[in-house]
Amino acid sequence: MNSSYFTLSRRNFLRQTGSGLLTTASYGVFLTKNAFAGSNSILDDEELYVSRTFTAKNEFTGGIEGPACDKDGNLYAVNYGHKGTIGKVTSEGESSLFVELPEGSAGNGIRFHSDGSMLIADYVGHNILRVDMITHEISVYAHEPAMSQPNDLAISDNDIIYASDPNWSESSGRIWRIDTDGTTTVIASELGITNGIEINPENNILYANDTKKSNVWAFDLSVDGEISGKRLLINLGSQWLDGMRCDIDGNLYVTVNSKGKVVKVSPDGTISREIKLIGSGPSNIAFGGTDGRTCYVTMADNGNIETFRVEKPGRSWQMYQDGPVSRIAERENQPQIFNLTGNFPNPFNASTIIEYTLTKNALVELAVFNIAGQKITTLKKEYQHSGRYSVRWNAGNLPSGAYFYALTSGGITKSGRMVLVR
Repeated sequence: MNSSYFTLSRRNFLRQTGSGLLTTASYGVFLTKNAFAGSNSILDDEELYVSRTFTAKNEFTGGIEGPACDKDGNLYAVNYGHKGTIGKVTSEGESSLFVELPEGSAGNGIRFHSDGSMLIADYVGHNILRVDMITHEISVYAHEPAMSQPNDLAISDNDIIYASDPNWSESSGRIWRIDTDGTTTVIASELGITNGIEINPENNILYANDTKKSNVWAFDLSVDGEISGKRLLINLGSQWLDGMRCDIDGNLYVTVNSKGKVVKVSPDGTISREIKLIGSGPSNIAFGGTDGRTCYVTMADNGNIETFRVEKPGRSWQMYQDGPVSRIAERENQPQIFNLTGNFPNPFNASTIIEYTLTKNALVELAVFNIAGQKITTLKKEYQHSGRYSVRWNAGNLPSGAYFYALTSGGITKSGRMVLVR
């Protein structure tokens, strides 16, 4: 065991115990439990959901946000020392200044592009800034004066960026899409005060929360960045929501700024766990560490960072590790969201049954059209779990002839033809 590890472990021991006293016996127990456990652990590496202090208090301002990890395990957060900076925190918890942002800029959410560059929501300058991680050169990736203040960021596996845009004075908010050429488009509004934003592991659901009304909204997300099917995933009830991130199983970890905790929400919108933090003001969260299973939480009340361990790596961490080639190949090889089996009997008299299979949870719409393309009826429009489904359509007094049914989910539509014979 080298001297640098001894120094690191000693500091973690003192931080964990809160004591300036170091006895041979107590430190020996600490070393036994931590030797070769990895730099992301302070005590038992598999002691899950127990929050621990990672950095010293007030190294960052009360505006600490971000955060995001690079491939080497370094964490980045905004407002190190003073406003308008990005701080770097090593896997050992050592903080330093990474870059000063241009005058008139102040950062919030941080994400990483597939090319390795850092993307920062500059809420003062109405920009998405880009930082070259080698040269530290800062450029404007996108600028949109119509933004109120770009807040948090999400990024899909094809590098399309989504930015929450709260308007605090009017208690309203929007979502912007920033395409790979830097063009900006409003894709959602009237969401309350939009704050945290995230994408699920399959890259087909976009989540955004309303910080004041405690709603987490879900949208179906197409490959080209179109959203549809707005629905309420969960209401967390009189809690001030902030940033949120997904693990690779699609669980959302939502920071609750007003309660000093992180809430773990399953993809079906149920709370599976609440993680109590040491501080009282979590502002955002990121996954990182050597295996992606360490959660880093930025704490606005103390200007520091806390960590806890979880079972599964983060979605963004895994995506960044895989790289753009693997990510695109994985997306192309994913099974379809649904399979439209058909209807029977066909031809039919009076009624027929339409069958389809969902390979994943999704919002679906099943509708019937006449031969002129006019919608006759909507048979189903709801969020459904994966599985096989059958829907009966009774044609009532409609005349004989050809009709079409169309099943739409995740921006994809499949249709079938059926013939009514009287």
